[in-house]
Amino acid sequence: MVLAWPVILSRVGILMMTTVDVIVVGRAGADQLAFYVLGYAIYDSLVAMVAGLHLGVPTLVSRTIGAGAPVHAALVWKRGLVSAIVIGSVIALIVQGAPWLFTLLGQDRTLAEGGGEVTALLGMCLPFFGLFLVSAMFLEALEKPLQATLAVLLANVLNLGLSITLVFGIGPIPALGAWGCALATLVTASFLGVGLYCYVFFGLRDRQRYGIGTPTTADADQAVHAPTWREQSRVGLASGVSYGLEAGSFTALTLIAGLLGVIGLAAMGVLFQLFAVTFMISFGIAGATQVRVGNAWGRGSLRDMVWAGWAGFSLSVFCSLVFCALFLLAPRWFLGILTTDEAVLLAAAPVMVWMVAALIADGGQTVLNHACRGRGDSWVPTLAHLVSYWAIMVPLGWVLAVHLGGGPLGLYQAILLSSVFSLFAMAMRFVVLSRRGLPDVAVA
Repeated sequence: MVLAWPVILSRVGILMMTTVDVIVVGRAGADQLAFYVLGYAIYDSLVAMVAGLHLGVPTLVSRTIGAGAPVHAALVWKRGLVSAIVIGSVIALIVQGAPWLFTLLGQDRTLAEGGGEVTALLGMCLPFFGLFLVSAMFLEALEKPLQATLAVLLANVLNLGLSITLVFGIGPIPALGAWGCALATLVTASFLGVGLYCYVFFGLRDRQRYGIGTPTTADADQAVHAPTWREQSRVGLASGVSYGLEAGSFTALTLIAGLLGVIGLAAMGVLFQLFAVTFMISFGIAGATQVRVGNAWGRGSLRDMVWAGWAGFSLSVFCSLVFCALFLLAPRWFLGILTTDEAVLLAAAPVMVWMVAALIADGGQTVLNHACRGRGDSWVPTLAHLVSYWAIMVPLGWVLAVHLGGGPLGLYQAILLSSVFSLFAMAMRFVVLSRRGLPDVAVA
């Protein structure tokens, strides 16, 4: 809990910037809300992929700390920073063709143009969010997560002011609608990424203990070798593919929702914001779980590793149940925070019960997924995501929502079934890893 609560606030805070954007744009009309929901869909999966590609940072930093060689931590962080800038910049260039892509995928021309412009602008945020995510995960692995949390909270204040100003216009600033929200996110992301990097490099206490600002090999514990670039890339590649598969599948569902029209897409969007904000609580718990599992692996304690994994899972289920109960007690009130459009509310309210059931399963599976990765398991969790989300959720979502006419209800039924499968698969995998014991070499 000590490690998890600031991580949870950080993860929720990141998503709250999007939620605030949806709340603001939701007051600008259903069409602007639909533009933003569609435009954000691809960007959201790309942020998840960038985060996953750099999951080797907390995995290897926590392992080096557990093994008593903290001086190697800076090397892992620096590699992550370079990778985040390069990958983020390349992707930002690619998504400038988003309007054409949406049209190719069968979206209405107006939706494709409006949503594509939002995606193109949001794509420019990726290098900055990459900087932030790498530094935030580095601090979390050092068990210093509060600084990243405070940075996110300040970023939310900045983003709120910019969003209101740019969406509706003030004085000489024209009303820019959904595109204005994307511009606010870009400005906020630049401050967030550069700011947290500067804190780690210049302001972190015990900087030299972790190898920051000193030659990589200075005072290194030669009894424990530094994690190699190959190992960091292996963990990151598997995680990036896994995160990309999961987030990309939800992007696919959003594109399917676009086939349902403006109201169906907007309803999917407001439901997903409630889903995603609450899921981020489990995602924060998952990050803390991964660090604890990695620490236990580094010091060779199988018992602590097993307890860390199942404690994180139990905490996730408990938190999800609390929020699910609140959502079911007042569904229209929570939906009303995000939109005042009556047609969107009528379409979204009946889906709430399926959404909360999916939330419990999806939160649990992500914690166990991170527990397996903290143990060094890379590709089995990725394979589980491939099967559950692309072999089950996406095709089933199209059948239930479009072919059978279930609309947003069918989409969340598909999410529930795929999440249950993933939960079962990851639980069994963690049991297998726990019975297998620990490898002979903790850090290689």
